[in-house]
Amino acid sequence: MKKNVVGALFSFGETKLFPHKMGVRVLQAVSIHHSFDLFSVNLHTSVSHKGRSYFPPKPIIFDFNSINKVEDVICIFRDMLRRRPLPYVIHFNKSLTSVVKMKQYSIALLLFDEMRQLGVPAHDYTMNIAINCYCLLNRVDFGFSILCNFFKCGIQPNVTTFNTLIKGLFLEDRVFEAEKLFKKLLRERLCEPNEITFLIVVNGLCKAGHTLTAFDLVMLLEKGRSKPNVRVYTTLIDSLCKDRMVNDALYLLSNMIKEGTSPDIITYNSMIKGLCDSGRFGEVKDLLKEMVTHKISPDLFTFNTLVDAFCKEGRVEDAEDMLEIMNQRSISPNVVTYNALIDGYCLRGEMDKARKIFHTIL
Repeated sequence: MKKNVVGALFSFGETKLFPHKMGVRVLQAVSIHHSFDLFSVNLHTSVSHKGRSYFPPKPIIFDFNSINKVEDVICIFRDMLRRRPLPYVIHFNKSLTSVVKMKQYSIALLLFDEMRQLGVPAHDYTMNIAINCYCLLNRVDFGFSILCNFFKCGIQPNVTTFNTLIKGLFLEDRVFEAEKLFKKLLRERLCEPNEITFLIVVNGLCKAGHTLTAFDLVMLLEKGRSKPNVRVYTTLIDSLCKDRMVNDALYLLSNMIKEGTSPDIITYNSMIKGLCDSGRFGEVKDLLKEMVTHKISPDLFTFNTLVDAFCKEGRVEDAEDMLEIMNQRSISPNVVTYNALIDGYCLRGEMDKARKIFHTIL
């Protein structure tokens, strides 16, 4: 049985890192000799001083942006480890980030462990990279081991640290522990949660099927200092609509406007789809008027949602009206639009019209 990592969050006992062994052969296969074309070096003009010329010492700039092979990053990383004095830790962080972007999480952890063994100083950014890698490998328990090392090294974990751990718990479907850690964050003020924190928690709860829990959480957050942003509200509205809780979604939409958060096109699209799926077309009309009031123009997704809903209800004439409005607004229909129309005509047995639409898109 897995250890309850949240309960042991601040256990300061001896902690050991457990780097994954994947990618060891890759590391062993990399030559220890560096190639000068793998990094860029600033060349400086010599300066005369008492009859002698010398090059003033300036830091080397390692360029990771143009590298797309993990072997090349490892080669530069090994070169940096041999340099004296060691390059700034920011360069090591960039090398780890480069490997993570290639989705080579295990190799990034091996490099991180090598840094630690050779005494390269690490700070919170470095530690957060390692925690993120463990979470992406579904080993959030090892991520908490890194958290303990924060305290052993005298480094204060920040909001990114806890955001990553909470997301890691959700990725492993450990919803209760993720919620517990978030509440501990609020209760003990371990750090100040930000908008990303709220989005991770609400999104995680909704995906796990705990939409009402997310709803209660957002209601609670509205009373605090840090208010939910439009992305948090939209995520919850979308989940409520998918769960057929359209009335709750409408209440939340009204509430967010009252709280001073303006909905965006994605918010309205989620709400319109929820109403269409429930056959509440009269309220869709009201919502479209509200969008105009807030100076938000319907987009292709909005019209496709309406066309599809009208066709499924057998109201193909209304769907054709939507096409006319799209034309007036210079919004071109796509394959989704035409598929909905063909389906609508077929449902009414109007095969000639369906065939005509089909030949239009060929």
